Formats: sequence, structure tokens, C-alpha cells
Amino acid sequence: MKENEFDKNEELNTAEEQAKPENELPTPEASDDVYAEIVKNIENSESFDEMTTRRVKYGGEQHFVDVANPFQSDRSEEKEGELQGLEKVEPAQSKERVKTFNEMFKDFFRKIFPNKQDKKSEIVRKTVANLSVLVLIGCAVAFGVIYVQGNKTEKQQTGLANKIIDTTNEEEEAKLWEEFRAKYPDVKTPDGMMAKYAYLYALNQELVGWISVPNSGIDVQVVQSPNNTDYLKKDFYGNYSRYGCPFMDYRNDPKYLNQNTIIYGHHMSDGLVFAELSKYKTLDGFLESPIINYDTLYKSYKFKVYAVFITNSREQDDNGYIFNYTVTSFGSTENFDSYIKALDERKLYTTGVDINSSDKLITLSTCTYEFTDARLVVVGRLLRTGETADVDTTYSVTNGNPRYPQIWYDQKGQSNPYSGATNWYPDN
Repeated sequence: MKENEFDKNEELNTAEEQAKPENELPTPEASDDVYAEIVKNIENSESFDEMTTRRVKYGGEQHFVDVANPFQSDRSEEKEGELQGLEKVEPAQSKERVKTFNEMFKDFFRKIFPNKQDKKSEIVRKTVANLSVLVLIGCAVAFGVIYVQGNKTEKQQTGLANKIIDTTNEEEEAKLWEEFRAKYPDVKTPDGMMAKYAYLYALNQELVGWISVPNSGIDVQVVQSPNNTDYLKKDFYGNYSRYGCPFMDYRNDPKYLNQNTIIYGHHMSDGLVFAELSKYKTLDGFLESPIINYDTLYKSYKFKVYAVFITNSREQDDNGYIFNYTVTSFGSTENFDSYIKALDERKLYTTGVDINSSDKLITLSTCTYEFTDARLVVVGRLLRTGETADVDTTYSVTNGNPRYPQIWYDQKGQSNPYSGATNWYPDN
């Protein structure tokens, strides 16, 4: 029985050997000759490292397979797999060069201002844009200057008004003079001057008075110089100012009122100086302020508003004629009466105030804007001795057809009903 089992095992081993594929390597037990050949080849190999020898033998790295590990894959396939497993890395961007200040300035200059590289349309666009910016800057600067000067003028006016010190009796006035002489020993004041204006006079010896209109912002000093131009652009302290300072005509007597005392002042857009005289363009404005107060340095006066009119200051605006309302003395009763008649033609309304050749007038003149270089004129009549300051406004009525300069009718496209009227001229 045992022999038969051995024989069967022998036959099975023989059959398995025959069933092996032809290309399978023989084991050392199967062939001593093959094993001996492998050992010989290893001993006779050159002194290259194992990997290098295999690269030469098998034709480079792409065909390299580590014999020590029969399960190792091709090296090129491994690298390709590794690359596929990694995210794609973009090459680092080179940093942009930082421009110098001069280069940045030149670029800005080329973008803003026209240059040779620009097309005509671009040159036009830049030019228009630049001009617009310059205009805006100019307006901003102008408004800034106007605001600053206006604020300064307003503060200055308040400061000047605070230097007026009213007294109620002779004792208070004497004390005020004593204090003033001690503080300003070198200032010589005119004889008969009211003490209330002494401190103001010490600041400017060209001071001649103070004017105010009730229910308005007109409450200012009046100066006088040897001409009618000095204070057009000069303030009370002698500094430049577009507001100027109200001034009396240089021909007027600052102590004794002439037959017509003329005071000039600017009409400022912010309401300062004589701007509020414009209220007298309407009858309602007159009804609010029918009285004008004026102090010389020696005495206080009140005037009732008699006439308000608009006239020209250029001959070409009224057929070569300028109505001369700046006459200080009329010379004769006839001349005065003819002047009053000329006023009556031009006045915007009747105030109900009467007038005669023995009366003294005050004339306030300022700019108005009905036409170029137009003038608004307010004429008051001095309060007579024993007369009250009350005005009977029941006689106040609007003038339906006042006389204007020719330019006023031309602008409105109307015919001038006074084109053949007599023009008034003062006697020589």
C-alpha cells in the first residue's frame, strides 16, 4: 500500500514539472548549472552601482526596473503619477518695477494736460476740463475772499460802533473828555465836537459823522477825504477793502450842512454798507423807514425821506445826459425849485413830505442793478425847527410813470414818454 502511494506521488511531481511553462526560471534544486551561471555573472560584474549598471543594460531610466524588486513599476510611470497627484504650480510673476516720483508726475501731467501724443478730440476735452476746473477754483477763491472780507467788515463795524459813548448830561460829557485827554494827549479834536465821537475820531481824523436808518442795517460812520475816490476801496483804518467806507462829498462842509449834503456808499451783495437802501425802491420800504438820522461831529439831525429815484451815471445811457443830483448848493430859489421839479418827475412814489427852497437836503447815493452803472438815490429833507419826526403816510402814493434814463426803456422795449422833456442843469 505504501509503495503504491509513493509511486502515485512520483507520478504527480513528474506531471507538475511537465505542466510548468517554458519561460519559468528553474530553481537551484531543479538545475545546478543555471544557479552556478548566475553566481558567476555577479562575481564578474564591473564596479558600477546596481542602478547604473541596469540603466546601461536596459537602455536608460525609462526602461529601468529594479531586479531586486520584481514588482517595481516603470520609473517613468511613477514620475508621471506623482506629477498628476500634485497641483499645477504657476511660475511666480516677476514684481512690477516701482515708478519714481518724477515718472509718476510725468504720467499725471500727460493724463491731465494736452500733449503731442493726444488726438485732437482728446486735446479739446482736456482743455475744456482744465478751464472748467480753473473757473471753479477761481469762483471758490473769490467767494472765500468775499466771505472773509465781509466777516471782517462786519466785525470791524461792530467794534467801531462800540467806541461811541453816549452821555446824558454836561457832567458826564466833561468826565468823558477828561478821560479821553488823559489817554490821547496828542490828539487834537475840533472845537465844539461831541464827546461821544472822541474815541472814534482818535482812530481816524477824517471822520465827519455817523448815519443810521431805523429798521435797517445801515448804522455806519461817515468819512471825508480831499477827493471822492479814496474810500471807494479803503476801510475806516486805511486798509484795502472792497467794501470801502461811506464818505461825504469832498465839496461839502462837514461842520455846517450845505443846501445838499451828499453821502456815497457801496451796495454790497451781503447787505452791508448801503445795500439796504434798496428797500426804498418800494413804498412799503419807505413806510418802514421814513426817517434818516445823521450826526455830524457837532450836532444830531433828522431828515424826512422826500424822494427816491433811479438814474444813470454814464452819458450814453440817457441820450448824452446825466441828471446831476450831486449839487451841494443851488445858488438861487429858481434853481432849487427847478431841481425839485426834476426830482418830482423821477421819484418812484410821493411820500407826502413837502419841501421849499429854504430847506436843506441829504442825498444818499449807492449802486443798483437795473442796468450797467445805475444809481439808486434817496433824498431827505431836514426836519424843521419845531417839527416832529412823524410822517403822515396817508398821502404816500406810488408814481405811475416815473422818469427813467433812456436805457431803462430800451431794455424793456418801451418808448420813452420823456424823450422830449427838458433836462435840468444847475446854474453856474
